[in-house]
Amino acid sequence: GRGTAGAMIHVFNGCKEICALPGRACTAAGECCSKVDCAPIESCCKAAGQSCTLFTEKPLSSLVIISWVMSFVEIYYVVSALNDPLSMGCQFPASSSGSSVGLANWLYVQLGFSVVNVLFAPWFQHQVWKQIVSEGRQGVISSSDIQNSFKQVFLHDFGVLVYFFALLASFIWSWEGSSWMHDGHCNLDGSAGWSYYMGMCYFWIAFFYSMCWYFCSCCAKSINYQAIDSYGPGPSFGPGPG
Repeated sequence: GRGTAGAMIHVFNGCKEICALPGRACTAAGECCSKVDCAPIESCCKAAGQSCTLFTEKPLSSLVIISWVMSFVEIYYVVSALNDPLSMGCQFPASSSGSSVGLANWLYVQLGFSVVNVLFAPWFQHQVWKQIVSEGRQGVISSSDIQNSFKQVFLHDFGVLVYFFALLASFIWSWEGSSWMHDGHCNLDGSAGWSYYMGMCYFWIAFFYSMCWYFCSCCAKSINYQAIDSYGPGPSFGPGPG
């Protein structure tokens, strides 16, 4: 209801404000440098701060941040498990299909799914932004228009369809890994256990994030096209600011 929608906008705005902090810090550092005459550092800090701030103003920036954080944490656990003799000593039950897979191969596939997640989030943001630009809107773009662009890409882009099946496969793979590890009495508190747990969590977070954006216009907010057009796809994808 309205209570849930109201709560979600605070969650997304909170994520956006947190992600904007590095940009604000760089901008402040640039202003500090301007007072002590270090022009190159000032220019670099201000440019970095502006880029970070503009990024957080674009639609789906929170998806990119969440995806990268969760995926890199999962990658860390996968790599840790591959280099941990205790974790690699885990043997999947001979009576299960996992016996022909083995923990090492399961971890390598899990690593591949994590890399796909890292790549998909900014690509999806890019596709939605390209859709917004291609519609030729100028000035302030309403949250409903942004949500409609999201729906257009979400429902009609072939790449999203491919990723949907990849995400579903990653959940099944994580689920199977958890079953094999439980049956094999592996160390579930170790890196291998966290690897399947992060994979399953990522699926549900991606699912609920997508549903919130699809059904709740409060998750998107109006943007000023001219203010952020310098970041991301250029005029080749549609009309520029003029």
